[in-house]
Amino acid sequence: MGMLDNILNTVKRGAERVQRRGEEVAHATRLRMEVFQLSRELDGLYARLGRSYHAGAELEVLSGVREDIRRVEEEIRARERLITELGADPAPDTPAHSDPAQPAPAPAPHPTLEVRMTKDTPTTPDPTVQHSDEKLVPGEQTASMGREAARDEMARHDHMIEEGQAASRNPDPLDK
Repeated sequence: MGMLDNILNTVKRGAERVQRRGEEVAHATRLRMEVFQLSRELDGLYARLGRSYHAGAELEVLSGVREDIRRVEEEIRARERLITELGADPAPDTPAHSDPAQPAPAPAPHPTLEVRMTKDTPTTPDPTVQHSDEKLVPGEQTASMGREAARDEMARHDHMIEEGQAASRNPDPLDK
């Protein structure tokens, strides 16, 4: 009976290890998904920083965006550290760090953009503001309400009536 107990305990311990490893892999996968979402947020923040800079935004605005970038980068680094601690590599396509005696390499920091604005910093004017006081004069290239015939000409194409009839015969199933 003692040998059977040993076998059962060994199988039980093995099953617990597999279950624990499965939970770790699931947790690492969830963390990777969060890193991916945070990386997309980071891309958006860099885009916002660039647009703000080129629009000649105040230094406080630029500093606020840079602070958001630092916060998101730290969130990413924290998750990458957790993934490494779980024994899974942060990037699924590179080999996992398996030697427990050697510390895992620290994830590479994300580059931060250093922005310094001075009074002499040239900025590109915002085209929506630059031309906002110019009035568009109605002419041949415009189709205002006062020129309904021109508007209709611009919108009309050869198969308009046939398309309308086909739409009446075959209503969109999503509209039900």
